[in-house]
Amino acid sequence: MFLNWVNTNGEYILGKVIADAAAEAVASGTTQLSVGAFIGSFYANYYAVVNIVSLLIQLFLTSRIVKFAGVHRAVMVLPFISMGVYSIMAFVPLLAAVRWAKTAENATDYSLNNTVRNMLFLPTTREQKYKAKQVSDAFFHRAGDVMSSATVFLGTSVLALTAMGLALINLGLVVIWLVIAWMIGRSYRELVASGKPPQPRQKDVQHPFARGFES
Repeated sequence: MFLNWVNTNGEYILGKVIADAAAEAVASGTTQLSVGAFIGSFYANYYAVVNIVSLLIQLFLTSRIVKFAGVHRAVMVLPFISMGVYSIMAFVPLLAAVRWAKTAENATDYSLNNTVRNMLFLPTTREQKYKAKQVSDAFFHRAGDVMSSATVFLGTSVLALTAMGLALINLGLVVIWLVIAWMIGRSYRELVASGKPPQPRQKDVQHPFARGFES
């Protein structure tokens, strides 16, 4: 939830910075494009680079990071990157800086972090894989979007925050996310060290469907 909350806030901040840069470029005559064309051209190049970097990370870095750092440390990589990203957005709100910072965040999310998030469930029970993971991937993922919508609405409509102000809010959220990632990594390491997944509740074991599924 915190991952999606932070990332979606970041997408709004990026969009705001692009819109301001496009309006300024058109007004100053430094571009022959319209505001809409400027924004469209930016996003076309931006997503192309994000996808290429994501592919390179997945091909050449993900397996090595997991192998040498372990899953329990790899789960903390994206929050650390996000901390740097929103520090840049808060204190160096230039389009080029914001663009490359957000490229690093999204590319890492789509490659390394997506892999690690799924690896966290490998040592868990069948019930956790097929029930709890679905709640995490569906409900809490979308809950992050809802929290982001509320944050942006309150930040812009009530508190009249700039993009820099929203970036500072994101920094606070990243600190909480980093603590949660550390706790998840510690639990994962303890689970792997124990050599067995946590046992489901007794009533789940006695359920007819569960008995049939186990057999």
